[in-house]
Amino acid sequence: MSAPHPTAEHDPRTKVDNKLDVTQPGERTICEITRHPIGIIGLYTMSVLFLGFVAVLVFGVLPAITNHNGVVGAIGVIILLLLVIICSAYSLVFTRIYWGNMWVVTSDSVTQITQTSLMDRRSSQLSLEILEDVTVEQKGLLAHIFNYGQLRLETAGEHDKYIFRYCPNPNFYAREILAAHEALKMHQQYRHAAPSTS
Repeated sequence: MSAPHPTAEHDPRTKVDNKLDVTQPGERTICEITRHPIGIIGLYTMSVLFLGFVAVLVFGVLPAITNHNGVVGAIGVIILLLLVIICSAYSLVFTRIYWGNMWVVTSDSVTQITQTSLMDRRSSQLSLEILEDVTVEQKGLLAHIFNYGQLRLETAGEHDKYIFRYCPNPNFYAREILAAHEALKMHQQYRHAAPSTS
């Protein structure tokens, strides 16, 4: 791990370039949260349905309403191949972006890694010291069946929100974050109380 950033103690919410670039002495990783696969299954399903629709249109409907079956068939194969390549490339890019979003929970902070494109990846770090509340939201039947939801961190006086969508087992991770927050508070209370007892 790298050395502590000089502003880490003064700014509880610190922008960082890479995962865990800002750390404190003795800080340890508790868990890493990646997205639930359910959020990307919809994309694959829509791609397969779209390509199936195009295949039926090209090989079933168009030849039936035109007299040039050979030409239509050749053009249809080319169009379908191009669409397969485009859909595959888009799916690969979207998959990379989807799995690039994650949270890293340590004994001192939560690092949020947000990837919005292949060339845009950002990290921000929130100190557990200023954490006020952790909220879990599970809407719909699928969210309860597959146990995923939205995890939200709330802080006092913060306008930017830490929201993690498609979080697997959100109640478990909420408990982990709250436990880390409580442990940090107890550690700080012990550290401040120790000099007075000596």
